[in-house]
Amino acid sequence: MSAPPSFMGLQHAAIKVHDFEAAKDFYVNKLGFTISEIYPPGTVGDFPFGLCFMRCTALHHDLNLIFWPEGEGPEPPKVRSFESMQTGLHHIAFQVEDRSALEAWEAHLKEEGIEIFWGPSIHSPKHPEGDGFWGENHALYISDPSGNCVEIFCDMAIMDPYTNRVNEFWFRDRLARDGHPSTAADPPVAWKP
Repeated sequence: MSAPPSFMGLQHAAIKVHDFEAAKDFYVNKLGFTISEIYPPGTVGDFPFGLCFMRCTALHHDLNLIFWPEGEGPEPPKVRSFESMQTGLHHIAFQVEDRSALEAWEAHLKEEGIEIFWGPSIHSPKHPEGDGFWGENHALYISDPSGNCVEIFCDMAIMDPYTNRVNEFWFRDRLARDGHPSTAADPPVAWKP
């Protein structure tokens, strides 16, 4: 049996929201998304829900909001998706160019009164400023009005496909960009099944 072609990447997420107007305001007016198209509930095939296609790139959509007529959708969340014990979405993540862009987002979110419930943090078990988590990326976390958690991040680790380890050149360059000696730490060990 031959392997299928590789994916190009993860392209979009579709999230269910309990209050469409609040979600639309959050993603458009607070996070800067652009609406490509909106289809009210019941207007697309046999689906009882509506679709709002939004973008933060040049593609038609990077995010879909799934919504129902007012009063017919899901109840408001009791906890953020990050803290929920139910299956489903934990968080979605949006990449920014670099640490200065992440710092600009942090300032913007604070100006908008949006709670950053985790971060800014460096997810790393090895970085001198690391929080012990994985990925080697700089990140912060917020949630939308329906409790869907959103990560804004930069510097996700580049992996060596032969060793399944964080690329050593990338790791040492990132340490230097973060103001540390490039020898301040070694990349995490490779994960093995």
